[in-house]
This record gives sequence, C-alpha cells and structure tokens, in this order.
Amino acid sequence: MKRISMIIPVYNAEPYIRAMVESLQAQDWENLQILLSDDGSTDGSVDLMTALAEQDPRITVVVGPNTGVSSARNRALRLADGAYIGFADSDDILEPGYLHGLVSALEESGTDMACCGFHRHYVRSGKQDGLPTDGHDREVVDRDGMARLMLRPDGYTTVMWNKLFRRESLTRPDGGLLEFDETLHIVEDGEYILRSGVQSAVFFPDRLYRYYVRTSGAMYGAVNERKLTEPAARKKIVALTEDLSPETQNLAKMKYQKGIRDLMFHAVIDGDAAKVWDLRTELKTYAGELFASPALSTKEKIKYHVYYPIICLNLRHIGAFLMDRLSGH
Repeated sequence: MKRISMIIPVYNAEPYIRAMVESLQAQDWENLQILLSDDGSTDGSVDLMTALAEQDPRITVVVGPNTGVSSARNRALRLADGAYIGFADSDDILEPGYLHGLVSALEESGTDMACCGFHRHYVRSGKQDGLPTDGHDREVVDRDGMARLMLRPDGYTTVMWNKLFRRESLTRPDGGLLEFDETLHIVEDGEYILRSGVQSAVFFPDRLYRYYVRTSGAMYGAVNERKLTEPAARKKIVALTEDLSPETQNLAKMKYQKGIRDLMFHAVIDGDAAKVWDLRTELKTYAGELFASPALSTKEKIKYHVYYPIICLNLRHIGAFLMDRLSGH
C-alpha cells in the first residue's frame, strides 16, 4: 500500500477540524501522512490539532503565521513524503471510499491526477447540489481535456480537494515539490494545477467529497486585499492555457470575466465603491467570451448581464437583494 500525504490548511476551524480528521481516519487506507498546517489561527485550532496528533502518530501539525492558504499548503508540502499527494479543506468531510476511489482511478488509468465529483452544501439556506452535473462519464484525458473539465461551469472545478496527484507530477527539477504562488489567495489552485507537471488525468463523477459553502470562507465575505488577487490568478490561468485548444482558451477567458463580475458584485454589496472603481476597466476584458460561451447557461448569462448595470451604477441595495433572495445560497 503506497503512502498518501494529505495536506489540510487550517484557519480558525476549531468547530470543524475534528470531523474532517475523523473522516480521513475512517478511510480504508492506513498508510497515511496527515499534515495539518495552521495559518495563524486565533481560536483553539492549534490546541485541538495538537491533541489529535497526540492520539494518532500519522498526524503532523505545522504552525505558521497568517499569510494565506498558499503559504499554509507550502509549509506542509515541504514535509510531504507520500507517493501520492492530496488536499482537503478543514471544514469539509470526506465520504467513505474517497481515498480508495481516487487511488484506484489513478492506478487503473496510469494518469498523473485523479479527480472525483463532490456534494455541495449551502449552510445558510440548507440547500444542496453537486458537481459535476448529470451526464458526465468517467474520462481519461490529456492536459487540454483536464483544463477543459476543470474550467467548465458544469464540471469538476479547479479546487484542490477533489483531486489526488502522483508525486512525480508535482516534483520540481531540484527534487522538491512544486509550491503554490504565495502572492495568490483566490483561484490559486487552478494556477497551481495548470503550472504543474500533470499531463494526463482521469475524471469520474462519483461524489466522494462533501463541501460546505460557508459565508466565512475565503471566497465569501468582504472583498479584501487577498480576494483582490483573483484577477491576477485568472490572468495567469489564461496565459497557462495559451498552448491548448481554442475551446479551452475561451473557457479560461470566460472564467476570467465571470470572476471579475462576481468580485465586483460583492464589492458593490459591501459598499466599497473604491474597489469597484479600481476594477471598472476589467468589465469588458473577455466579455465576448463570457456571453458567447456555450458552456454557460442562458440563466447564467442573464445573471451576468444584470450584474453589469448594478456594478456600473453601484446599486448596492438591489445587489444585496438579489444575493439574498435569488442566489439560493
């Protein structure tokens, strides 16, 4: 049984971390290295992680300053010694068979990366859905297909936590593991995967990960300086797809404009007119790819058309109403 290194960044996750660790301990895979990497938590997370490590020698606690998820993952990557490298978020849950399913897919396909589907729970509303949407079959793909399946809105997304990597695909020429760009705090995962040595991947729709959407997460809440690194990350992703098919390039560009409008929409709701003004010139960058994309539903296209006047006119109350009443989150 090959060793799996699981990297879990932690920031103020005291109410959730035990459930995540227990779901990992319950997996039918004994040869585990569990790296809990704290990102400067101010609650009782470190004490809880230390207690968990005392009970399970497979757990290593890494402590560092609050410099972001990329830094927290990098601190753990420097200690990871597994033949496979995986990631999870501290406030989620692994379904039974998560690790076995990913390893089996990797070994059967002979690819560099395996990716599964996931359940998604919106904590505030209690609603649930999942990705990929119905109609996806198991696929073994090259780098272009990998990027396409991650970038499609109905696909697997660029998150780290529904994927498992062969160590070799993340290894730099000097023998160390490829590290995340620590200047990026949002969409840093997609940039990392596309910059990695992954040349082939297997995707299967089984939903083996349970993701909880909380308004306190990195993607939600006030638009701060870390969230404002998203445009830079998405531009890097566009650049990293330049050697891929036109379809994949257009998906990356569509996601750029989609991300810009989402970010600005949240800034309007925050009442932060300065941030909206700073990003205004980006509203037309790849707008053509956004509205021409066959991957984006008509409902989504209408939504982003509606976002445009709300952003341009800084209609905070209308934006807040739409987010609260119509988003379903």
